[in-house]
Amino acid sequence: MEIGPNHRFKDVSYIESPNQSGPFAPELPDTIVIHYTAGASTESAIRTLCDRKRKVSAHLVVGRDGAVTQLLPFNIVGWHAGRSAWGERTSLNRYSIGIEIDNAGQLSERDGCYESWFGRTYPAEEVLHGTHRNHSEASYWHRYADEQLEVVEAICAALIQRYGIQYILGHEEIAPSRKIDPGPAFPLDSMRTRLYGSPLA
Repeated sequence: MEIGPNHRFKDVSYIESPNQSGPFAPELPDTIVIHYTAGASTESAIRTLCDRKRKVSAHLVVGRDGAVTQLLPFNIVGWHAGRSAWGERTSLNRYSIGIEIDNAGQLSERDGCYESWFGRTYPAEEVLHGTHRNHSEASYWHRYADEQLEVVEAICAALIQRYGIQYILGHEEIAPSRKIDPGPAFPLDSMRTRLYGSPLA
């Protein structure tokens, strides 16, 4: 994937979100934060991330089919991390590019059916039974599509090359008391190992 001089990926859809805070400080961004949308569709996620009243945004949204929509240039601060900390840093929006992946998130099991918080049910082949890194008991999670995983890793590789990204973090790692995305269905540690040679950058 190629990033143009305007800090936007070439050949992807672009819809600019009004929810932004201006340019990053010099030498930034140096971090990527991975999220899931916990919503019903890519389109609904984009609407939310572009809604002035909701006051949230991200740089990219990756659909179930791997299609990418960019909402902010990579040199502009978005509103995806919220109250957050990593190491000695707080307010990770100031340091990071946010990637939202279309995924329903944690599911409830009832009589052999797996249901999202918004009432959609998912077949067993789309469900992972796994333990979250911040939890002690296993639960059910919506699987990511292979196309999404491939595209997200390609995105991260391109951002590392262009901006010298040093950290790839899950929202669950920078806000563990309130966030659980991208969850155990996203292979965050193995992706970091492939990109950096170790599970933590």
